[in-house]
Formats: sequence, structure tokens, C-alpha cells
Amino acid sequence: MGFTRGADLNLHEPGSVRALLDAALAHGWQPEERRPTEVDGWPLLEAAASTRSK
Repeated sequence: MGFTRGADLNLHEPGSVRALLDAALAHGWQPEERRPTEVDGWPLLEAAASTRSK
């Protein structure tokens, strides 16, 4: 998935989903709260893609 111009992230590559989860955690997602949470993943894409490109 990706933008027309800019970051992209292949969810079939090992570590891509982990990068998204790490970006969500860095932006305040708290999975231990045990309640339904809706998170917009598009703002996390660039952060996750930048860690995958290193």
C-alpha cells in the first residue's frame, strides 16, 4: 500500500506489519487497554515505511 507520490509499504514483506504496529505504539496506541480502538493507519504509513527503508 502507499501514496501516489511518497512512501509505500509491502504488507507481504517480513517486518512490514511489525513496522506499522511500532508506529502505532509510538503514536499513542495502547493495546493493553482491552477495548475496541479504531486507528487510522494512513498517518502511520510514512513512519512505518521510513523504518523499513533503513
